[in-house]
Amino acid sequence: MKKKTNITLIIILAILLIIEIILVKNEYFLAIDNFVYHHISKLINPVNTAIFKFFSFFGSEIFIISLCILILILSKKKGRGVGFIFILLLTLLENQGLKLLIARERPNINPLVIENNYSFPSGHTMIITVIISLLMFYLWQSKKGSKAQKIIITSLMIIIALLVMLSRIYLGVHFFSDIIGGITASLLLLSIVYYYYTFKYKASIKSPTFIKNNK
Repeated sequence: MKKKTNITLIIILAILLIIEIILVKNEYFLAIDNFVYHHISKLINPVNTAIFKFFSFFGSEIFIISLCILILILSKKKGRGVGFIFILLLTLLENQGLKLLIARERPNINPLVIENNYSFPSGHTMIITVIISLLMFYLWQSKKGSKAQKIIITSLMIIIALLVMLSRIYLGVHFFSDIIGGITASLLLLSIVYYYYTFKYKASIKSPTFIKNNK
């Protein structure tokens, strides 16, 4: 991605997030939120609940902690592993900051699981979006595997991400607009991290001053 394109993407995502926050604060999303939940709630039964609880686990705190430990243990490139964990921590910080800023209450229905913090944006959505995006980035950078294999793996990862997002609405702990906000917020963070890493951090490493100071 070129620098100008990256900056444009950051600006667009930032504007979208601001618009979404304004719409949420003024309750303009309620009609579509209720419409989406009304149709998803028709799927509720014991089997589907078990399935969606399983997918919801992939955005939970236990999963995140376990994933970070596995990355540190299994990662051959420790720098990349630490970078992955750092981005996950940034995601959690961004999510909690936005939740406190917006202070949106959870859906006023009978939830199938219990959540005690604020609703917007969806933390599970932000986490799974960041994880899947980073994995796809590493996958397509890798020289291993054919294009067909990468397309299949990418498709499976996207399906898993969508099921995690859907599970939060199904379980009654998030509005549809929380999911949209989570996607926008996480993509904004990833775009900013990409910009810094590609056009700031790498440039500073390659600069003559940096090289001279590290001899």
